[in-house]
Amino acid sequence: MSFSPPNYTLSIISYNPLAGKSSLCKRLIDSNVDNYKTFLLTNTHANSSWFYWGSIKHRRLDEKREGIFHLIEHSSIHIDEKEFIDNYIKRLSNLTFRIEDKNLPKDKLHVDAFLCIYDLSLRKSLSDFLILLHGLLKTRRPLIIITTKNDLVDNQLNRAQVFEQSIHHSFSTIPILHTSAHEHVNIQSVLELALYACDELTKKHFYKKYYPPNYVDAYKNEQSLKHVIQTEYRALLNRHVPDYRIVSWEKFYDRWQHHTSVQTFIDMFGKYQAKCVFDEHIEELKRLSREKLIDERLIPIIELLIPDHKTKLSRYSKAIRNPTQYTDSRASV
Repeated sequence: MSFSPPNYTLSIISYNPLAGKSSLCKRLIDSNVDNYKTFLLTNTHANSSWFYWGSIKHRRLDEKREGIFHLIEHSSIHIDEKEFIDNYIKRLSNLTFRIEDKNLPKDKLHVDAFLCIYDLSLRKSLSDFLILLHGLLKTRRPLIIITTKNDLVDNQLNRAQVFEQSIHHSFSTIPILHTSAHEHVNIQSVLELALYACDELTKKHFYKKYYPPNYVDAYKNEQSLKHVIQTEYRALLNRHVPDYRIVSWEKFYDRWQHHTSVQTFIDMFGKYQAKCVFDEHIEELKRLSREKLIDERLIPIIELLIPDHKTKLSRYSKAIRNPTQYTDSRASV
């Protein structure tokens, strides 16, 4: 009998209609950067009152617990509608949704936690956001504050600290997580914290169970991960593409697209960038092949013709191996 992880529903809300809820949800559901960029150009559900994104499985970092999250994004107040904040909070506080999806175990989803989205790049008063938090506390569901667009914030650490102090002055137990959907920073930490918030074993004091990294540290971790992914992809090219004459990008992609190193690189950097790195690898192979040909065939012939001019030969052999560099150096003199 197979074990089925528990299902949880996250309600993603904000006061500002442009806070970045949809971008965050897309990143949570789909890690592929090409799909994310396409979504930014074709987002078509902004006018619905709420949108069901689907589900995503997450296992805790310590691998002790896992869960399946269903994401529901609420629309925000539209400026031209001038909806009153009290009515808006009442709409957001809805805890039950009827979803027509044959893949769901039930036809209704019950909210287990709220993700409260705040755009940290805006310099606006927190009064409306604080009113929103007060209203949601009445649902007796865990709240998690997610700040977005931190990649656009100057002096991010200071801004984040001021924001946290303002929030914790009134809500000391609500955790705050700083993210960037564009840079894919702290995205998995959202699900990690949400799992602690929804799990019956940890939800009572979930804010003490997991402390997510601050944005700067999370950004550094993401850059380190990108470096590892790039290294692994280049290593695969070195192992399996030793000759530029026997493979094209199309043939390589058709054969290796399901390999973990290729899939992970494309998810992180995109298919176009994967092709660019492949092309760079091919150009490097051509350069090495050209140098080998010169060393093994052309240089010995020149040595036979001018055996007494070793210094001059050394100079011209460098020019033969890399004529462009030699021409540039002569032109700069």
